[in-house]
Amino acid sequence: MNAELKQIQATLKTIGLYTGAIDGLIGNKTYSAFVKLKEYKGSKQPLRDIQTILATARVYFGAIDGIIGNGSISAFNHLMPAPKVTDELLKKIYKNCASGFADYINQNIATYHIKTKADLCAFLANNIHESGGFTKLRENMNYSPKRLLEVFPKYFKSLASATAIANRGPVAIANTVYGGRMGNNPNNDDGFNYRGGGTIHLTGADNYRLCSVGIGVGTKLFDNPDLIAQPEYAMKSALWFWERNQCSRFANFGDFERVCRIINGGTNGLAERIALNAKAWDVLF
Repeated sequence: MNAELKQIQATLKTIGLYTGAIDGLIGNKTYSAFVKLKEYKGSKQPLRDIQTILATARVYFGAIDGIIGNGSISAFNHLMPAPKVTDELLKKIYKNCASGFADYINQNIATYHIKTKADLCAFLANNIHESGGFTKLRENMNYSPKRLLEVFPKYFKSLASATAIANRGPVAIANTVYGGRMGNNPNNDDGFNYRGGGTIHLTGADNYRLCSVGIGVGTKLFDNPDLIAQPEYAMKSALWFWERNQCSRFANFGDFERVCRIINGGTNGLAERIALNAKAWDVLF
């Protein structure tokens, strides 16, 4: 596919969206330029040329109409298979990344249908952000009263109410903000036991129950949720969540922000996620 990628880089350069080398190596500059074609207002002929290249490579089967949408971007991404990762490469993306996770990524991404570089980069960026480089595999519920008000305003109406719960410690905090939802029983420690876990911080008894079956261990993970802090379960739970919530679809469409919203429920940490995604594109080949 190197010849096709060079042709696409050359076309992007011709219309002024790309200024790098014509080498067939797709890093963040080329990828960002391609995604910008969605808003390109110039002649449609270069865009039709790109669609023709993609069609000839048998990754695009839509109309040759010069309209770059999800289908064209997904086709472009399918020219670039997901590369292998190593602990060393992960540390180049995020210098404090924990070791011991690369093999679990390489061994399992195909099972959960992560097939493209775009998809893998989006997965790594979000998981590295959520877990502090795979170092924080259980959610820390040790919040100050002020921070509780900022993060969970729905559950605390005043500093006094936040202080009362904070003084009781992390278990009480987790049970207050997570109890009675996501499958958690409000009358026991489900909120704490099924707090965020793994590299993507899977949360809630329902997710733990479904994930446990989904990764092929029956009820093992649900019965012993602390297992999610072990590297194998930490990574498999993230991959399960990624597939179940169709993150790959939107990653391949180039809609990185949509992926972040699926994982986070909003745009918390979006700037770091974007930076990590860009770094992954420039590190992995």
